[in-house]
Amino acid sequence: MKLTSWQIYDIARVIEFSAGVNDPCILSICQGMEEGHCMKSHTEHFLRKFLEPESVAIVGASNNPLRINHNLVANLVKLGFQGRIYPVHPKEKEIMGIKTYPSVKHIDASVDLAVIGVSHSLTLGVLRDCVEKGIKRVTIIAGGFSETGEQGRRAQEQMAHLLKENDIRAIGPNALSPINVPANFCISFHRLKQIKPGGLSLIFQSGLYEPRFDWLLSDFNYHLNKLIDLGNKMDINEVDALTYLVQDPQTRVIGIHLESIEGDGREFLGAIREASAQNKRVVVLKSGRTKAGARAAASHTGALVQGSDLVFDGAMRQCGALRAYNLEEFFDLTRALERFGSLSLKGNRIFLAALPGGEAVILTDLCEHEGLRLAQVEDTTIDKLRSIFPPWDILPNPWDLGVTLQFNDENDLYGTLMEAVIEDPNVDGLAVQLHSEAFLFPKRFFEVFQRAVDVQKPIALWLAGVESGRHEILEWLEERQVLVFPSPEKAIRALSALYRLSRAVSEM
Repeated sequence: MKLTSWQIYDIARVIEFSAGVNDPCILSICQGMEEGHCMKSHTEHFLRKFLEPESVAIVGASNNPLRINHNLVANLVKLGFQGRIYPVHPKEKEIMGIKTYPSVKHIDASVDLAVIGVSHSLTLGVLRDCVEKGIKRVTIIAGGFSETGEQGRRAQEQMAHLLKENDIRAIGPNALSPINVPANFCISFHRLKQIKPGGLSLIFQSGLYEPRFDWLLSDFNYHLNKLIDLGNKMDINEVDALTYLVQDPQTRVIGIHLESIEGDGREFLGAIREASAQNKRVVVLKSGRTKAGARAAASHTGALVQGSDLVFDGAMRQCGALRAYNLEEFFDLTRALERFGSLSLKGNRIFLAALPGGEAVILTDLCEHEGLRLAQVEDTTIDKLRSIFPPWDILPNPWDLGVTLQFNDENDLYGTLMEAVIEDPNVDGLAVQLHSEAFLFPKRFFEVFQRAVDVQKPIALWLAGVESGRHEILEWLEERQVLVFPSPEKAIRALSALYRLSRAVSEM
């Protein structure tokens, strides 16, 4: 009997539990590169033209600024997309000053990509027009297919047959995609003014980012490179998207949201492993972990959730990926890893400074829980810190900012503290609370935190309740790899993620 990848994973995990040892079976599964199960070549990936089209047809474009379909064209115009745009609408003559066509068949030029933004009842007819026009790439936005039941599944199968018969590749259906920030190419229902460019690329199986997209790009300070929403994965799946991003030189961090694995399991794990080997950081959020979640996934995108979640968890660790267990953690980790840039936490010894002493105690427990520990600073460091001690001796780590601020000027305190600690060879990284009135301080006050980055020691600051994208000075810090979080828990977990990834890569 031939076993599937997921059955092999389950057997490997049973052996691991039974033997009480770390069985190498899962690791051998991950080593697909040598067996031809992951990256097949570094020739041009077929997805490139989806994200870098020279021409795009927007089917279902709207002239009404109050309709979300209006933004399918408006974003391309306002963001400065340099390719040719062909709006398609049966009645309009122009949309945003651009000549509009009644169907894709009437476009008098070649089309690299058709974005189909009409209802599910009209989609098949538009696909037939694409066949007649000779268009070889489509994104299908409409839902109402395999996720809705038997009738929807039959309609999706009919589309899939038409596409395969005519050698057309498709993202979707039920997908709003793609986005390529360097190319100013963005398929989104949101009215976007700008997207901050960065090294983070995202793969989603649903548009769960959409309701919070404006917040992610502004207050949350997301810096994006590419985004691919796969939807129902009728054709293009997570393996296709991942192998493309592994080859993409502009991608440094990959965030993946999955409800199911549709592609080859070995190839998927092999691609993650290759990304890790290239020092690309990978964060995976897999929903449908419970029976109830699996049922919800099936009703949402028609996903068949396969395999044991415990085995998936083990496979991610073996391949050097981080597992996120909820949306907040997924967004926090992907943002942090992108903003940290090339910094890594080589050891788990942390210097911690908090304003309330009680908070420092709580965070000490959190460090231990997250695999970090408080650094034992050297005597020479303590000698440097004595000038900012209160009139009595205190523990140097965790540092009580509340007490020492009573006896020192804020600039002198933070400056002396940072200069002393970052030179300590026992300190691998720093977690420091900002004073609540930090925005009243001059910009030069914040320059001391960059000294940690200069000596390759990651530093995470926190200012309770404040998102970094809301304030110019916090954005300025994050451009210099000094991250600012709205809570200490997020700061500690970001440092822990850096450490776990560094450790995973070193053990591969």
